[in-house]
Amino acid sequence: MLDKIKQVTSNHKVLIQNFSYLSALQVFNMLVPLITYPYLIRVLGKETYGLVVYAQAIVGYLVILIDFGFNISATKEISIHRNNKEKLEEVVSSVFIIKGALFFISVIILISLTFIIPQAKEYKTLFLLTLWMCLYNVIFPIWYFQGIEQMKYITYITLVSRLSFLGLIFIFIKSQNDYLFIPILNGVGALIAGIAALYIIFIKHYINFRIPKKAVLNKYFKDSLIIFTSRISSLKDNTPTFLIGTFLGNSEVAYYDLVYKVIRVLISVFDNITNVFFPRVAKSKDHNLNRRIVKFELVFIVIAYTLLCIFAKQIVLIIGGEQMLPSIPIFYILGLLLLRPLSSFIGATVLVTNNLTKEFSKNLIYATIVYFLITLLLFPLKIVSVYTFAMTIVLALFFEIGHRLYIIRKNQLKHWIL
Repeated sequence: MLDKIKQVTSNHKVLIQNFSYLSALQVFNMLVPLITYPYLIRVLGKETYGLVVYAQAIVGYLVILIDFGFNISATKEISIHRNNKEKLEEVVSSVFIIKGALFFISVIILISLTFIIPQAKEYKTLFLLTLWMCLYNVIFPIWYFQGIEQMKYITYITLVSRLSFLGLIFIFIKSQNDYLFIPILNGVGALIAGIAALYIIFIKHYINFRIPKKAVLNKYFKDSLIIFTSRISSLKDNTPTFLIGTFLGNSEVAYYDLVYKVIRVLISVFDNITNVFFPRVAKSKDHNLNRRIVKFELVFIVIAYTLLCIFAKQIVLIIGGEQMLPSIPIFYILGLLLLRPLSSFIGATVLVTNNLTKEFSKNLIYATIVYFLITLLLFPLKIVSVYTFAMTIVLALFFEIGHRLYIIRKNQLKHWIL
């Protein structure tokens, strides 16, 4: 038995290392907000803290635009051509140029929104500073490091920048009026991380930046456009926060955000399974490995959800105190989102790997449509609440998974998951 374990470990050493690095990174990234949450919710108050989260939800839409699906399409290209320096330079240069153009468009969009959205009008500086999220997506190329399967760089860089942010939060934020330091300190950390990542790519790895031909840029744009279309489904991730802040209030945003932050910690761990194994499966098309991972992930998701429900009250009291007790029922609802990483894994490693990218995109578009239709029904039915807004995103996920399994069965790919 031990010999078999050693053999498996040896055969998948890189995968295990990358999964460990990414898991540590993602958990830390999610834990930092949870560590600062008890302090910020008490110093800033529910209303002001909810406003900051509301601004992040608005800018989150622009992050989806800038990402443009390159975390999948560019990762795949880098993975396939990792030993071809000229091709690597073409991919890296093209992606940076396209992302830069999308960032410029995003800035114009946000400035326009500050004249339209009531909260943005009053707190224009907060919304503009929150653009750090977009800048980070441009200058921190996680897709490159995933493609070459060297996640240690991502981990080391992010740990340093986030630890700096963690310490400075307690130094600079002392009262409700200091809320602008949240995006400022995040922005500084993002800038440091981005510069370090660019140094590794262009100096340490000797990747030369060059201006590709228009036809080459069009190719990468079109290749990723299909993925981006599917990523439009990510709109529904920010929409509950946006709707809660718009129709219910910033306190309700704080309730929802507390739960969502905890759920994201768990989701990030399972998401790393996709991030680590997708390049390997895309290259080898090993359906046996894929099937084992699906079963392993499902078992641990069930265990995680059960524990989450059992300890929901204790989690709320520790992180937010008694003032946040109304968020407990949200745990039972949003906890079901733990199935999302499994759905993402199946979509990437089964559908995309088997050239079913269009079906993959359509699936997510359909799920997004279902989400918005269900959400719209809440208003005429007069059942608008933070709990029903949470339910709509879970119901959309159930539809996404069910339809995805239908596509797999239709294309006779059940052996990839069963």
